[in-house]
Amino acid sequence: MPEIIIKVDGADAIRERLREISTRVSNMSPILKAIGDRIAEQTKRRFEAGGPAPDGTPWKDPKTPNPKRVRTLTVSGHLRDSIRFQMMGKNAVMVGTDKEYAAIHQMGGRTAAHIIMPRRKKALKTPYGLFKKVNHPGSVIPARPFLGVSEANSTEILGMINDYIAAR
Repeated sequence: MPEIIIKVDGADAIRERLREISTRVSNMSPILKAIGDRIAEQTKRRFEAGGPAPDGTPWKDPKTPNPKRVRTLTVSGHLRDSIRFQMMGKNAVMVGTDKEYAAIHQMGGRTAAHIIMPRRKKALKTPYGLFKKVNHPGSVIPARPFLGVSEANSTEILGMINDYIAAR
């Protein structure tokens, strides 16, 4: 019976490289930390530019003037500066903020003029719950999404992942 032998030059090197890649992807923590940091920075740049939302929709301009406002969503810079990332185990990262008023800016909604919270603080009432601090009761706040990943951000992140996997 005839015998066919196929010899692959460098097969050992290929196996070794596949082992290296397998080891790298079994613990994604280093690249996820870098991605979390990059998304937080991309989000902060969105504040510096005055928008747009991650999907490209421009942020609506504020209706009322505020002499302290530097640009849309930026009076004190506290919301922008609160953007952080947090590892969620070894295989996930979360980017967000702990500011109570962030949800009303991200998703929009109507502030409630008559809801009283403990210590007699007025609250923001949105479809997502109540939020304590209200400086403008009874207002409709348009959604100005600042959290999320744009197409350009996504391309940048995919490049980071490819570089991580390809690194030696």
